[in-house]
Amino acid sequence: MASSQILLFQTTEPQNVRKRLLRFREAFLRLGSNYEFAIVSYSPRARTEVRTVVLDNVKMDHYIFGQDAIDTLGYPSKGAARPFKLIPGNCDLITLLFRKAARNYDQYWVVEDDVDYSGDVHNLLSDLSTRQGDLLASHLAHGYDGWAYSSMLRSPAGNIRPADTWLVFLTFFRISGEALDTIDRYYRDGWSGHSENMWATILKHAGMQVVDFGGDGRYVADEDRNKHYYGLPNDGFHKNGSFGTMNIRMFAGRRKNVLWHPIKQPKVWVRQNGKRLLSIAKWKIAKLGLTSAGKKQPASKV
Repeated sequence: MASSQILLFQTTEPQNVRKRLLRFREAFLRLGSNYEFAIVSYSPRARTEVRTVVLDNVKMDHYIFGQDAIDTLGYPSKGAARPFKLIPGNCDLITLLFRKAARNYDQYWVVEDDVDYSGDVHNLLSDLSTRQGDLLASHLAHGYDGWAYSSMLRSPAGNIRPADTWLVFLTFFRISGEALDTIDRYYRDGWSGHSENMWATILKHAGMQVVDFGGDGRYVADEDRNKHYYGLPNDGFHKNGSFGTMNIRMFAGRRKNVLWHPIKQPKVWVRQNGKRLLSIAKWKIAKLGLTSAGKKQPASKV
């Protein structure tokens, strides 16, 4: 019997990414009658519900999860801080909530609304649909102390070190229902941390298979090397290349058959690039020991 699968398109504004959303939907549904599609999002001020969205005369379910849904999870550490914030590191709770709301799928695919593909999306999904693995994702790497969110790491025994963990990028991935149940169980047992650190760590700890489907990292199979996205070899999870976080684009690059991230709407591109440039400028000023007037701060007297 063919497995039942669903693609979850994660966005708060379906109309703003209409073309991309419909392209992923059409490509996924072409895989077979057992493939389904839904929109998912988290809204702190909304009540959890399923709405109907109509785009270009196509009706779709939109699962909206609010604070009331987060409160049902019962995790002692993960996402327990109030007020709850999705960022940093809690975007994975949307997929876990959907699993609880719809348990009748064997595989769950997730794509964020700022992911694009410079080719036929159907070919990408068709190729990955034949792959084995409990989690298919990108940029699989070992954890390390200097990673930005390593301080969020928690385990019941309290003895897990960043160097004993794994990292994986979760803007486009496929995960089995069994793997989601495993992550849910670990979170209920007190494991906690940034989702990019938790998922691969938990699944490998549980003896499950995590597959990097492309790029140029250490754990990419030869047949997948730079196949679905390109990157730099062993870049310490900086995620350089076509499918990362640092290079914010308005359009996918020219290289064909490659995943790209993040691809932002023009007004978002302007705003986020402005914030990034300001952040870099502040970091450089602090590093050089300069004041806002451009003068070096005097050394403190002892």
